[in-house]
Parts: sequence; C-alpha cells; structure tokens
Amino acid sequence: MSGTLYGIGVGPGDPELMTLKAVRLIEESQIIAVPKSSDEAQSTAYQIACAAAPQCRKKPVLMLDMPMTRDRQLWERSHDQAAASIINCLQEGKDVAFLTLGDPSIYSTYIYVHERVLRRGYAAKMVAGVPSFCAVAARLNESLTQAASPLHIIPASYQGVEESLEWPGVKVLMKTGRSLQKVRWLLQEQGVADSVKMVQKCGMPGERVYESLSQVPQTASYFSILVVPPKEETK
Repeated sequence: MSGTLYGIGVGPGDPELMTLKAVRLIEESQIIAVPKSSDEAQSTAYQIACAAAPQCRKKPVLMLDMPMTRDRQLWERSHDQAAASIINCLQEGKDVAFLTLGDPSIYSTYIYVHERVLRRGYAAKMVAGVPSFCAVAARLNESLTQAASPLHIIPASYQGVEESLEWPGVKVLMKTGRSLQKVRWLLQEQGVADSVKMVQKCGMPGERVYESLSQVPQTASYFSILVVPPKEETK
C-alpha cells in the first residue's frame, strides 16, 4: 500500500503557533521532506517543526532542490524531480511530511509538488498552518479588515504592484525583501508611507516591528510583511 504525502504548514515562525494536527502528522510520518533553495527559508521550516515536534530530528530528511528562480525550465524540472523523489518514498509505503512555512495554500512551493503527486495517482493532503500575515496582525495587535472592507494579499516582487495599491481596503505586501525600494517609492508617491507598518521575521529570532515606513532600513529580510491601510484612513 502506498504512503501519503502531507503538505504541512508549520506557521510563520513561532513553534507554538503550529497546530496539533501538524505536530501529530510530523511525528507519525516516516520521512520529512524539506525544500532546499538559496533563500532564507531553506531550513527555517525544519527548525520550527523540530522545536514543536522533537521526534522530527530523529527521522530521515529528504532534501529537495527547489531553487527560487523565474527560469521556467529550471523551475519545472526541479518540481518534477522533487515529486519523483517523494513518489519513490510513497511507493515504499512511507508517509512523507513536506514542511512549508505558513500555510501550504498561500504562495507555497509545496503546492507544485502536491499537484504533480496527485496527477500520478498518489495520495496528497494539505494541512493548514497559520499564515504569516495573520501572525503579523496579531503582533501589531490590529485587525486586518472589518465588516465589508476587502483584504488583498499581494506578492510585492511581481509585476502589478502599482495597480494593486489602488485597490480599496487593506493591502498586505508579501515577498517584499528584494523589491523593498520600489515598494517604498510607490507608497511614498501615494502619500501613505507614514501609515504603513512592517514586521520582519515575525515570531522568529531577530523579529523587528516598524510603525512606519520611514523607520524601515534600506534592506529587509525575505521574511518581511508590510500592512498598507486604505487610503481613506490616511487622510
């Protein structure tokens, strides 16, 4: 009988935010899968998981080479190879716990492997985790949205940020590290910079909270999230 792949969201950084289900499945799975890339997230998910589920360190770790790249061929090949490595384990009847930061359904590298494994006819399930922007809202002690006000989650390092900032409601900017200066300029042009807040490495060692964009340094961690209030609230 084949094993099952579990895409497990380990939350944003604080091991205490991991769910009971995530901890249980990590401890029950025979293999731990960890994406290996060139960014700061390389081993962070593993460290978070091990802090909450000590048995994690005693299990074999399948390191999956999944570089952060926009080279489509390299991107496709790395995900194909990762899925193939996992399927080899599933064919041996072993359950695999693929660790991913935050939630597996939100900008996660896991989902591409998940889809490939399902297409091959094997079992794959997602296990929800606390999204990083929810942890940021809790750290700021503020609500992200109320009543009929919309909430927009925007990948700031991709095209279309300019248009996104015109949308009504609160905007959460993720993946801002490499595009921080461009985002800073756009927010200053809109006149909302003083109302923007940023949390860097939320729940992790080195966490920093910035109450306005003017406090933010010129460079920022990959784990940086900006919260942009509606324009009408800044007037």
